[in-house]
Amino acid sequence: MDWGTLLGTVVGAVLGIGSTLIADRTRSRREQANRMHESLRDLYSTYLAALNDSSSALRVIILRENDAAARYQAALDAFRDTSVLTQRYRVALQAPQAVREKSDQAYRLLRQWRDLLGSHPGLSLASPEYLEGLERFHQARKDLQAAMRGSLTAAGR
Repeated sequence: MDWGTLLGTVVGAVLGIGSTLIADRTRSRREQANRMHESLRDLYSTYLAALNDSSSALRVIILRENDAAARYQAALDAFRDTSVLTQRYRVALQAPQAVREKSDQAYRLLRQWRDLLGSHPGLSLASPEYLEGLERFHQARKDLQAAMRGSLTAAGR
């Protein structure tokens, strides 16, 4: 028996098995990163949609409701119906710290904007308080989107 042939066969088998294991590990990591990227993208899209739905609902309430108490109750109901708080909790559990901070800021500003309906009975779409709250919320949402994009870029690497 030729030991060189046997040794060559064993070394070839070890190299083949090793390269297969390395390729499988690399593919597994890439698939895991892709799943994380998709999960975050879906989470972010859902949260941004809930923020948008809530802010749109607030504008509609201002246009439709004249009674201050009914207006504020409608705003609370709209918040609940859009599940913005539920989505915020999901972001808090799954997103990186930078996104969580921007998410909290956008939510707090949206909630303050909502609370204007209860504290300013004559609030209209042209009111300075409304316009200031709207601008602050829009800026916070832009900052949140930038943080989310950065997070997705990092998750996609």
